[in-house]
Amino acid sequence: MLAGQRIRWSCTPPVVLRRTGPARVHLVQAAGGPLGGDEVELRVRLAEGACLTLATAGATVVQPGGGPGSPARWTVRASVAEGGHLCWWPEPTVVCDGARLHADFVLDLAEGASALVREEVRLGRFGQLGGSYRGGLSVDYAGQALLRHTTVLDGADPGLAGPAGTAGGRVVATVLGAGPARPPGTPVAGESVGLRWACQDLAGPGWLLMSVGDRRPDLSWLTGGSSSGQATAGTG
Repeated sequence: MLAGQRIRWSCTPPVVLRRTGPARVHLVQAAGGPLGGDEVELRVRLAEGACLTLATAGATVVQPGGGPGSPARWTVRASVAEGGHLCWWPEPTVVCDGARLHADFVLDLAEGASALVREEVRLGRFGQLGGSYRGGLSVDYAGQALLRHTTVLDGADPGLAGPAGTAGGRVVATVLGAGPARPPGTPVAGESVGLRWACQDLAGPGWLLMSVGDRRPDLSWLTGGSSSGQATAGTG
C-alpha cells in the first residue's frame, strides 16, 4: 500500500464491505442469496498507483427466487489508473438446483495498470446437479479491448454437462492476469486426478487460465498463499 493511500466506500445490504487490511477489503453477505430476481452491482475505482485486494468472507450461494426462472444478476465494474493493481479474489459461487445467475465483470485498465481476477463456480451443493450460470468477463487495456469471454454452465443440461462441455465436472475456475506477463514456469495445459486446466497468453498484455473438474484448483502459486488439500493447477 502506498503511503497516504486511502480506502473510501459506501454500500447497502445485502452486500456490506469491511476493511480487513491496509489494502484489503472483504465483501460480507448481510442476507441470504442472491435469489432469483435480485440485481446487485459493485463499482470499484483505483487511483494512480493504488493497490487493492477484494475478497469475500465466504462462498456466494445463489438460490431460486419467488418468480419461476428469474435470474439473479451480479455485476462488478472496476477501473484502475496507471500504476495501480487490483486483485479480485472471491470465494466460489455456488449455483443451487433451479437457480440462475447472470454475472458480469467489467474491467478498465489504464496503460501501466494491472489486475489479477478469479471467478470460480461450483454447480450445486452436495448431491445436486446445479443450476444455470452465465458469466461475462470484459477487459479493456489502455483503451483497447483485451478480452471478451463468456462462460455458460448448466448442471442439468446434458449438452453443457456432457463430454463436449464440463464432462461432469462441477467446479469451473477462470483466472485472468491483465497487465503482467504469464508467471514463469506456468504450463500451457495439464491434467491431474479430477482436474484439467489450460493457460494461454492474450493478444495484449495478459494471460487467461481455465480449469474444470471435481475439485477446487490450488491457485496459491499465484498469490503466495496456501490452500492445502486441493488439487493443483499450474504446477508440475
